[in-house]
Amino acid sequence: MKHRRPDKRTYTKRAVKALLIIGAINGTMPFILAFLGKDTASEVGIAWIVNVVAVILGYLVKSYFETKQERKQDLEDRKVELQEYNLFNGVEGNES
Repeated sequence: MKHRRPDKRTYTKRAVKALLIIGAINGTMPFILAFLGKDTASEVGIAWIVNVVAVILGYLVKSYFETKQERKQDLEDRKVELQEYNLFNGVEGNES
């Protein structure tokens, strides 16, 4: 029997996914209506697409900085653990 993976998506990821789906649908609707001969403002579709791209870029920037901060914190934690280990075991190392 296969074990199910717990849902690891955060609230932000779910919200971004929903916004992207809604944005993609709303962004294509004016073009579909224009193709069918309905008079609609194609500027609305372009505005939706720009908003979707803005959401994606915002999320990517947020993820980048969060990951960078997590890695920096992990490195600092490892340095402290190594210093404590060396202190406990009496190892004289290069303090940098």
